[in-house]
Amino acid sequence: MKMLKWVSVLFALLAVNGCVKIWQDNLDIRTFMLQAERPGGREAVADYGKLWIEDVHVLPPYNVRSLTVRESDVEFSTTYYSELLMSPAENFRNLFYDWFSKSGCFNEVSISDQREMNYRLVASVMEFYGDRKSTEAVLRIKISLFGENREVLLHKDYAQRVHAASNAAEDYIRAYNQAVEKILIQCEKDVVSAISAK
Repeated sequence: MKMLKWVSVLFALLAVNGCVKIWQDNLDIRTFMLQAERPGGREAVADYGKLWIEDVHVLPPYNVRSLTVRESDVEFSTTYYSELLMSPAENFRNLFYDWFSKSGCFNEVSISDQREMNYRLVASVMEFYGDRKSTEAVLRIKISLFGENREVLLHKDYAQRVHAASNAAEDYIRAYNQAVEKILIQCEKDVVSAISAK
């Protein structure tokens, strides 16, 4: 028993002094970014003024940079060696900004200056995970569009389940990108319809 105690103390001292390596210095962590490509070029649409895009809220457990994977009906885990380059909230906000900036619907789209805005877009990511059982990327985003007088012009859930080639992180990212594109295409149509009907 005494020998075990001495070995434990010796190992602790060696670890503290750096003589025993108990972790790896250079972990190979791969980073990814969600991206959405607009089909075609900038469309010539009516000028709707200025759109302000608020911070995107990503609900737990999906609000971490590590990719979230659903293992079963009740168990979620995260990938340790694959993560997003930036927080999911920043990544989604940038996606909305880029998409609507290139749409031609608004003469200005902003994430930094809300003065003189005509419309405000609020997004919440409700689901954002890879389903290991079905090999699908699951994405659900709730969108609200408000007018100048804070009236609700649009409030809608957008959901996509896109099959991934495998359970590998890069395949989930490709599937997420397809899901995001589909959601943004439909969201833009709904935003234009909601403003036109005003």
